[in-house]
Amino acid sequence: MPETTSKTTSPTVTTSNTHRSLSAALLVGAAIALSAGVQVVVFAIGMFVASDHDIHRSQGVKASLVSASVVAAICLAVGFAIALATRRPAGRSRVGAIVLGALSVLSIPIFWAGGPAIFGALAAWLGGLTNDGQPHTGAARAFGIVGLVAAVLNVVAILVLTLGSVATKGYSA
Repeated sequence: MPETTSKTTSPTVTTSNTHRSLSAALLVGAAIALSAGVQVVVFAIGMFVASDHDIHRSQGVKASLVSASVVAAICLAVGFAIALATRRPAGRSRVGAIVLGALSVLSIPIFWAGGPAIFGALAAWLGGLTNDGQPHTGAARAFGIVGLVAAVLNVVAILVLTLGSVATKGYSA
């Protein structure tokens, strides 16, 4: 009697190492909206609607909103000019990530206008931390991470300080 050997083959399951991260547009847009946008909206609604203070006085609400908006617009213009000019090729995007990461730290004194969040999110994009960014190593990646941390801390600081001020003092600034 001949020997029969049965061979069982099982399907090979392969898993790919999928790494999902945010897109650059989502990261930068969220950083801008959550830092400058939330602060301006909460501050403006609170002071214009729920306050009986003169908004036109010197150093008043209107002057504060104007100065925050102007500084945020300058940060946006400078940040996007650097990011768009250095996004390709890879060598230039490394330089852009380093410059924007450094600006995210240097702009901490103007956190109230969202400077660190704007520069930091753009540094994270150029440092390769987003889906559509070129992955980098070394200083470019490090400055991208520094920028991302600065962006997150800026958003947290804006939310805590703005909402905390409203909760403790109300709209009587």
